[in-house]
Order: sequence, then C-alpha cells, then structure tokens
Amino acid sequence: MLLLGQACPSLAAGPFDGKSFHGRIAYSCDGNHNDPDDWASSPMALAILAQFGCQQNLVHFDYNSILNNNFPVWEHQHRQTVMEAARRFGYDARLFFDCQQDVDAAVADLVRHINASSADNPLYFVIAGPMEVPARAIHMSNPIKRRFVYCISHSSWNDGFSARYDFPVSKRSIIESGVQWVQIRDQSLLSTSPYPKSREARDADRLPGLMAPMEAFAPYRWLERPDRDDWLFLWQQFIVSGRPDASDAGMIYFLLTGDEQATPEKLRQLFEGNLPPPISERQVIRLEAENFVELVGYQPQYRKDRSISHRLFVRPVGDAHSARLATRVDQPYMAFRTLYDVAIRYMAGQQPTVFELQIGGQESEQVTAPTGSGWQTVRIPAVQIGRRQRMVLAVHGAPVAIDYVELRRSDSSTLAADPPTASPAAGPATGHARFAVTEPLDDPAALPGQVIVGGKNPGYLKINGGRPLFLTGPDNPEDFLYMGELQPDGTRAGGGQMEIIEFLGQAGVNACHMLMFRMQRCNIKDEGDDTHCPFINHDPSQPLNEKVLDQWDGWLRELEKRGIIVHLEFYNDATDVERMGWVLDSNGRLHPDEERFVRGIVQRFRHHKNIMWGIEESANKLPRTWLKHYRALSRLIAEVDGHHHPIVHSLVTPETKERDIHPDRVMSSDLRDAPHVRVITWLHIPPYGEDFEAQHRAYLKYAGMDADRFVRMKNETEYHRIDRRTARVQNWACIFAGMHSLEANWNVSRQDRRPRAIDGGIALRFIERTNWHRCQPHDELATGSTRWVLADPGREYLAYSYDADGPMGLRQLPAGTYDVLWFDTVTGRAVEQQVKVDTTGDVLWPVPAELGPEVALRARAVPKD
Repeated sequence: MLLLGQACPSLAAGPFDGKSFHGRIAYSCDGNHNDPDDWASSPMALAILAQFGCQQNLVHFDYNSILNNNFPVWEHQHRQTVMEAARRFGYDARLFFDCQQDVDAAVADLVRHINASSADNPLYFVIAGPMEVPARAIHMSNPIKRRFVYCISHSSWNDGFSARYDFPVSKRSIIESGVQWVQIRDQSLLSTSPYPKSREARDADRLPGLMAPMEAFAPYRWLERPDRDDWLFLWQQFIVSGRPDASDAGMIYFLLTGDEQATPEKLRQLFEGNLPPPISERQVIRLEAENFVELVGYQPQYRKDRSISHRLFVRPVGDAHSARLATRVDQPYMAFRTLYDVAIRYMAGQQPTVFELQIGGQESEQVTAPTGSGWQTVRIPAVQIGRRQRMVLAVHGAPVAIDYVELRRSDSSTLAADPPTASPAAGPATGHARFAVTEPLDDPAALPGQVIVGGKNPGYLKINGGRPLFLTGPDNPEDFLYMGELQPDGTRAGGGQMEIIEFLGQAGVNACHMLMFRMQRCNIKDEGDDTHCPFINHDPSQPLNEKVLDQWDGWLRELEKRGIIVHLEFYNDATDVERMGWVLDSNGRLHPDEERFVRGIVQRFRHHKNIMWGIEESANKLPRTWLKHYRALSRLIAEVDGHHHPIVHSLVTPETKERDIHPDRVMSSDLRDAPHVRVITWLHIPPYGEDFEAQHRAYLKYAGMDADRFVRMKNETEYHRIDRRTARVQNWACIFAGMHSLEANWNVSRQDRRPRAIDGGIALRFIERTNWHRCQPHDELATGSTRWVLADPGREYLAYSYDADGPMGLRQLPAGTYDVLWFDTVTGRAVEQQVKVDTTGDVLWPVPAELGPEVALRARAVPKD
C-alpha cells in the first residue's frame, strides 16, 4: 500500500447534485459529413439537459464541425434539427454556432467561455465531434484557465484516430494543452444497430436512406407518441438519420448522473419523469494510457482491434529501458480520496518489466509484470488516491505497450471512514477521520468530534472523544472569504475558494486561518477594504448578510469534510472598531452593533467541529486599554458558543521590523487571567533564513512564554525571501520547539508557495504517529547528527536532523526495547525498526540507506511484560 489509513467519506464528487449543476456546459459536434448520427444525438442531448432542468448551464453549442469535408445537404439538415431542438427545449438561439457558416465566431465564443472558467465555475466541454474546432479555441485561450476545463469524449473517431479518415488534429493536441481530459466508455449502448457496410447513399446530393432495419429502432419506439410532440420530434430524427444512434448524447447523461452506461430504457425512465439521482462516486474509473498528459518513451497507436479499449494504446518508442506515463487524476464523480485496486493492462513480452506507481509524490509501489504473450493485466491492491493528485507510472526493464490504467474501488475502501479504535500513536488521519470519536467524550458540553483544549492549563489541542491534534497549515490567504468578484447579493464569485479547499485536503495539512472583518474605515494602518465585512450593504449598522453567511458556511463545511481546522478570526490586525463608535458602555458591555455582529457569527457557525475562534490578529498593536474590550469579546463568544470551541489570542512579537506593536507592549503574560482564552499565537517571529539553529531558538523563545498557562501556536514567521527547503526546515524547527505551526509564508493562493504546504502535510504524517503533545523540548539529549529533540523521558523520544551525514543519536537513553520509526521529511518515506538498548547511556543509530539527510525519528519504549 502506498499510504496507510481509512477511506475518506464521499464528498460532492460530481458537478450535478440532483438539484443544481455546478459549472457550465459547452458542446461541439459534427453532423455534416461521414455519419448522420448527430441528427438524432444533438436534439437528444438538448432534451436530456432540459429534462434535468439544466438549460441555463449550457453556454455554447457548435455543430457541423468537420471543416475539411462537408455535404451541404447534411449541413442544412443538421442545422434545421439543432435549431428546432433549441426552440422546443427552451434554449437561447444565440448560444448555437454552425461551423460551416462562421467557424471564427464559434471559436471566439468558446475562447470567451474557457477564459471565464475557475475552480468555482468550471467548464464541462462535451466533444461529440472532431477535435479541430475545440483545439483551435483551447489553444487561443488563457493557459491558466485551462485547468478548469473538463473535456469529455467517448469515441476514438472523434478523438482523431481512424483507419479510414484523415484528421488534422487529434485529442493529444488538447490533452497536452493543460485541460482535464475525461474519457468515458464508448456509449454504444445507445446505438442499437451496427454501422452499415454500404455507404453509397451518403453523398452530397441526398440524405441517407433508411439503412437500419426497422426492428433496430424498437428500443426507441417509446418516443413515437403522437400526444407528446417533443418526443415525436426526437423519434423523427432517428428515422431521418437512418440510424437508431444517440450515442453522443450519452456524454450528457454521464455528466448529469455519473453513469457511463446510458441505455434507451434509462432515457425512457428519465423522460417519464423518473430523474435518476447522481451517483456519489464512480466505482470504476479507466484512465486510457494515451490520455496521460506526459508520455515519455511512448506514443499513441491506433489498431482496429475491439479487444483494445477504444482501439487505442501507447507503444514504446526507441530503445529506452525506462519510460513513464504521468497525469493528474481529476475526474467527475470521483471520490475525493479513497482506496482503489489499480489494474494495468499491458502487452506481455518475454523480458521482465517492472511497473512503479507513484501517487502525489508519495512513496511508490512496484509490481513485476508477468512475462508471456498477448494482453495481460497486473494489479496493485488498495492504493490510496485522491482527486487532483499526480499519478506517475514508470516502466523499468523491457518496455511494453500499455492499454489503460483502471481504478476500481477497493473492497477495503468500504470500511468505516473513522477507525473503530485509535490512540495518539495511530497512523495519520485524513478527512472526517480527524474528527473521529474513539473514546468517551472529554467535554460533554462540546460537540462529539469537535476540536477542544483538553486537560488542565496549559492543556493541549485534541478532538473531543478522539485523538490529540498538532496543527499545521497556511495562515494565508487571510482574505480567503473575500477573494473573487463581489456579487450584487454580497457573495463572491470566481475567487477559487473551492480549488484552494481541495488543494488543502490533498496536501494533507489540517489547519488554515481566515479573517471575517477587514474594513479599512477603522484600521489604524489604513489597511483592508470596506467591502470585506459580512453586513448588508457593507454597513456595520445593518444586520448580517445571510447570503454571505450561507456561502461561508458552505466553505467551512467543505473544510470540515477534509479534516481542516479553521482559525476563524473576527478582526484584521490594527483594527480599532472604537473609531467607528463601537465602544464599551459604562458597564463594560459591547456596543449593540458589535454584539449583534459577534453573537450572530458565533450562533451561525458554532455547529462546526473545526472552528477555533480568533479575536483580533496581532491584538497588541492596540493599546493596553483594549484588554477590557477583548475580554468582553471573549466572554460573549464563550457564552454564545456553549460548546467550548477554543478561543485564540493573537500577538505580534516586539522584534517585528514593521515596528507597529503599540508602545504599551501587551504580551501573553497580560492575558493569563483571561478566563476564556486558552490558546496564544505569535506573529512576526524573527526570521533567520538558513541559520536554522537561530530560527529554532527564536521559536523556542515564544514557545516558552507562559507555557504553563496557554497552548502555544505560531501563525507567522516575519516575511523574508526563502526557498522551499528553508520553509520546510523552519517548520520542523517550530515543531521541535513544541509549538503548533501555521505559516503566513505558505500563502496557498500562490502556486509557487503551495509546495511548502505539501511539505507541511508530510510533516503532519509523522507527528500524527507520535505523542507530540506529551513531549517537551530536550535539545540537550541530541548527539550524533541529531539537531533537536522532543521527549517524554523514559517513554518517547523524537529527534530531527536537517543535515544528517552520519548516525543520529540520543543521550542518556534508558535501557529497554524501542520501536523506532524513521521518516524522510522530504519524501514521507518511512522505515520501522525495533532496537534493544542494553544499558542506559548514549546511543547512535545509522540512518536507513533509503532515507535522505532531512530525517526525523521516533523512539518509543516498548512496555515490559
């Protein structure tokens, strides 16, 4: 297995949830040459969309798209059919483009819709004809937008591969452009007659005759209803085309249901009002080899052989003995993350071949392919694969042809998402498993599975009734809730929030930070934006905007599904709401508008398990007199919350180069008597770049402040230019200071910063296999290549090195037997050993050869019998 852990529960995997369609739809088809099947498929596709009530989601439809050949009579017939279907089923005629009349307009319209795509508004492009028109548009579009475009196909002919037709463009031109390619099975179940061998009637002068026998039309006979004029129209298109073939329309049926096996009977049920619910997850996803984005040492090959999937495979080129296929796995109706049995279909040979499968940059899995002859299949069981993860299939030894890689839901993926038993030393958790309840509740007032502070002061973060927590993740983008274009109702569009949420889940981190109030009008540094608030008309004297809160609630819910704790902070740094009249009254009570704001927010979101309330970022930028105001805020939050979600106070360090700490210099010691605040986080901890020892000492300084009173976090190391390795080692320096580690320099709205979050997710996999919450810094125990140590002396020891060039060691290790977990902090590769220490003293253990110089270890004492 590549990764340990349980299957993640299903999320909303497809674009259609049974009520509404998320995104837009474009459609491209031919119908003017070669085969008249589109004369029936095009109106059927439009009718299917209408049956689901999704007409408004269709933004583009082009037809007659064979540019290098044309039968004018066919072109005219298809145009009449398409436009009549558009009229009957309620579409705007301006969405439709005849490529024989104005292909440039069709291409320009497609470019416009591609460029409008985003994670929140993807484009699903159904390609029911040749690739030339789609390719023109895609190659003229903004490359950054292409990753939000899903191109759907089912036919090798449409894809540009045929023994009897000359195509100027194949699907490879589109796949390599950066779109997401979705190849579903051939929709031949909707074609109830084989292609006729005689094509003499298919010419430019006349329509095709009735070439299929009438009995072949029987599966669609239910459409022949004189009392249902629209149905009768569809039936007549089958007759005119001479073919009972609506196969291209099967792609629309798939898009709205996730079902790759549309049949005439399923269409009948749909048209009679029995809308099928969309599947929650596809059980089988076939990735055709020729559809991998990267083909290194391979090229596509068409062969007229029905035993080959879509009659296409990839064959090795050259004499290289190491080749690979690579792509990002992103398919509609795919589980967010689950276990799959992976099948690789290949052409066996007489020389040995080894397949190496790697998912998301994690440890790879190898399997030796049996030798022999003919097409064979080799399987790798129970591989954990997440949506949008990168898949690399490397081929070592004798290169072989590959037909496809198939993902089939593993039997083990039906296990409960939350393990039946767990302990602080259990394997890494993902998604809902992080909120698993595995023991009696710690706090009956808190929600089962909610994040809480457990134990007496200083306490530790944990799940109520579950495992302890170590938090790591990005502090930025702090304006997450306000990214995108402001809409008339106050919500945001096109900000990419869902794409960021999905990335965080894939990266494996478990925390993030966001701000709810960033108004400039009351910011002492004149920062922020007066639209960055959740009030009606952005007026703090008005009620909260329920549309905005609905949108926030949806994002928080999606973060919770992915196991992400949200440090949800009320006020931006340097915010002084007293400037706009929100002052305490003579009895120390909040201004009514501020109380309404805070009370409304807490009431709205307290049902989430993944909330930690923040009061104000860098609160000590305001004077000491504000302590009374902060105390009133924390008291109200705790009172309204009722579930004991942690309340966090945020402070900036006095060393900040921004020199914006208030001269009163409020510090954590000034908050010790704040009864509701149990977590302190620090911002602008001094940066030391590649001087990792100095950086570790800086983290130790703030981790030690009031360590007997508060859980300690870090949300920001002061900005300085660093590379990925420096960010990674700095994170470990914070971990080994005994402090939770969020980081503003991991701004995941920037693609170049995302590798830092991925490294944070790798670190979390190690920490979740330790009792980090019980350990304290003990760097005096380091010897050999070990740099820093955390220890629960006599029970568990954690050691780390960023430059191990020899054995790692621990001083004064008690005699006994230890389970040792070695962990490569770059790759996530783990090695487990059991070692015996005969006498108490210093020990040195060689780093396993397969691990790099950045390495951590956990040595846990094995209890004596």
